[in-house]
Amino acid sequence: MRARISPLLTLAAGAFAITACGLAQAAVAQGQYPDRPVHLVVPFPAGGGADYWGRLVAGELAKNLGQPVVVDNIPGNGGNNGTAVAARARADGYTLLLGSTGPLAVHPSTYVSLPFEPKRDFVPVALLESSPIVLVASSSVPVSSARELIELARAKPGSLAYASNGDGSPEQVAGEIFKARLKLDIRHIPFDGAGPARKAVLAGQAGLMFDPCKGALPAILRGAQKPVAVAADHRLADLPQTPTFAEIGVPDYKLRIWTGVLAPAGTPDAIIARLNGAVRAIVQSPQIKRAIATEGGEAGGRTPEHFAHFLSSERQHWGALVRETHLPKVTGPLSTQSHS
Repeated sequence: MRARISPLLTLAAGAFAITACGLAQAAVAQGQYPDRPVHLVVPFPAGGGADYWGRLVAGELAKNLGQPVVVDNIPGNGGNNGTAVAARARADGYTLLLGSTGPLAVHPSTYVSLPFEPKRDFVPVALLESSPIVLVASSSVPVSSARELIELARAKPGSLAYASNGDGSPEQVAGEIFKARLKLDIRHIPFDGAGPARKAVLAGQAGLMFDPCKGALPAILRGAQKPVAVAADHRLADLPQTPTFAEIGVPDYKLRIWTGVLAPAGTPDAIIARLNGAVRAIVQSPQIKRAIATEGGEAGGRTPEHFAHFLSSERQHWGALVRETHLPKVTGPLSTQSHS
């Protein structure tokens, strides 16, 4: 027999939530937020691209907010573990999430289930940056152009393989769309994260990778791997000789990897506004803009409403791509430990 919940208890809980929200709003209005350290959950390992942006933002946020901003790396399941931890945090402005493409836009379509729901569990603060995906080839692959790569794949079906960050990742979806639209037989080799996948390409263990430009560019510029095509509507300034996917016969192939700051749903509007102003100041600074542009990216830094619209558009876009590829959904238990 199910226990009845007293209406008085329900009203009391609601009143407590309203009071807590009101106190948080008042704290901001009185200049009391934040009055202790803020935690930024980065749902990926230390040392990677997401961690780089997380630590950069944390350092600049600390200056703006006048309190330490602590980076909590909580990796696992392609970013799902840390995202779930942030979703369950108190909505008081003291726990934030460095959100990204996989957990917030792609995994809702590629995983059987998730321990969070992006739209329900988070409120957007601001988009940080986005970077187009670039197809790169290992120096061991005997091609010098996209045309030669496609010809090699057709001449020797199954001989080429591409590395990805893991099953169900944006990078796998990018690879499967490429294969499907050109009717190519290229194997997929999943790795546990972008770092191991990039190392496999550089070592020649996998011939190809669909990588965000910000991660691929350093190896490209030093000649360690070859750019084949970029998933943008124009050629990149740093890769002027590299064609877009549309130019090599893959139309409507515009894919980007991005990061942004979010807070648990229910975080007071005044806190979101304060955080948005702080993040916008970071992204719009000349130094950060240069850092983003140097890695082939594009700066964000607009309103929470703009970021909300961006997130909705990205979920729809990636969801359509996943349906097109008919990828089997990722199954298995999803840990949501609060530590790495």
